[in-house]
Amino acid sequence: MTVDENIKLVTPPISLSSRNPLKWFRFFGPGAIVASVSIGTGEILFPSRGGSLFGYQLLWIFLVISLMKWGLAYCSIRHMILSGAHPFERWSSIPGPRGWFPLLMILLCVPFFPIWLSFVAGIFGNACTWIFGIGNLYIWGVIGLSMALILLILGSYKILEYFQTIILSLMVASIIVSVIYTQPDWIAVLKGFFYPQSLAYPDWALEKLPYLETRSIWVEILVYVSVIGGPSFDYLSWVSFARDKKWGWSHLGLASQDQLNQIAQKPNHSARLWLKAAFIDSATSFIMIVIISASFCILGRVILQPQHLIPDGIDLLNYQASFLTNLSTWLLPLYMASILLAFFGSLYGSPEMQFRVVYEYLNTLPNWREKISGPKLRQITIVYGLVGGMAILWASSSYPGVQLIDIVTPTGILTGVLACGFYCLANPWTDRRFLPAKLRMSGWLIALNVVAGVLFLLTGTKALWDYFLY
Repeated sequence: MTVDENIKLVTPPISLSSRNPLKWFRFFGPGAIVASVSIGTGEILFPSRGGSLFGYQLLWIFLVISLMKWGLAYCSIRHMILSGAHPFERWSSIPGPRGWFPLLMILLCVPFFPIWLSFVAGIFGNACTWIFGIGNLYIWGVIGLSMALILLILGSYKILEYFQTIILSLMVASIIVSVIYTQPDWIAVLKGFFYPQSLAYPDWALEKLPYLETRSIWVEILVYVSVIGGPSFDYLSWVSFARDKKWGWSHLGLASQDQLNQIAQKPNHSARLWLKAAFIDSATSFIMIVIISASFCILGRVILQPQHLIPDGIDLLNYQASFLTNLSTWLLPLYMASILLAFFGSLYGSPEMQFRVVYEYLNTLPNWREKISGPKLRQITIVYGLVGGMAILWASSSYPGVQLIDIVTPTGILTGVLACGFYCLANPWTDRRFLPAKLRMSGWLIALNVVAGVLFLLTGTKALWDYFLY
């Protein structure tokens, strides 16, 4: 449905047009939610592992992937701000059987919700086992999932959320200080960022972890790609969170063609001015992701690689404690508290984002639109993800040869690489099909999405081929 012609948009505050960047941070909203949920799986674990295995040569990948996923996120949310349409609503019009593309994307999301949560719960359990010295990752993982389930149903997370923000901010600040303190080879760091280099497992790593002999470099790197910045369904929920902020047309339903034409004719139209908020939010989020990922990668190279230590198996998080104890042994409790809060924050925050994805999809189906009970659907989604995660994690305990990284490998490549490729390629089509020429994304944004989409699809297909071939 379209909104009334006379509806009035929320006027952007003066701070949005301020020249003082510090005033822009009030618009760091939906991106902060996504970044906080993905910080544990994406920015603590895998960059450290990659830094130990590949060193500074890995840094350019974090930069490129963040740029590509930023293009995906920003172009998607800008369309929402200008037109009020969620991607699922636009994708229903892609040529072919009605709704085939949204259905494809939902099939690359919903079945994998419990798998992602079981992986995060396993990491949380791994951390608890190391910190408390009792139990095993499966018991602690189920406890973490159960706590998240209770808190989500009761809705009593605010105090813990505030505490989490403070602790994680302290840890990130300490990690950045630790990078400076360790005095890495800054020339090599810059080269690693801006000069793409081929990657290979070092001989000592193959001796220490023999399974790497059959783990393709493509598979290893594409898992990093999938978790840095999160999988595709994080971005579908990111767009949905824009409704809560009331940026532009996002919360008003679909804009009519006449309303879109009016927006196109007025460069200072409120809807267009709100695009700056989306740019600030998305850019800030991905700049943070690059800084945090690079910091953990650098410390993995400087501290772990010389000792031939690779985060793996039951040692996924304890080696990284030295990143802070390198500054002071007094920082060990900060690291322990940070990783517990980071991974529990992911367990708590992910189901809410997953609910948004399911809600937005069902809202595009004629038989479901305006008939959805949001609270009931939210509870169903939460129970499905968390209880399903418990079942998968507990079932994996019966197979000692299955490591946590095995759980996330094919899931990550499917949802965090291939699905992102489809998403990127759909973005330019969506603009061209529905927006007046003056409102469409610029040529360089089109090129970024097309190139990113092709690369995601090609590399994701190659990684899956290698994974199942071996």
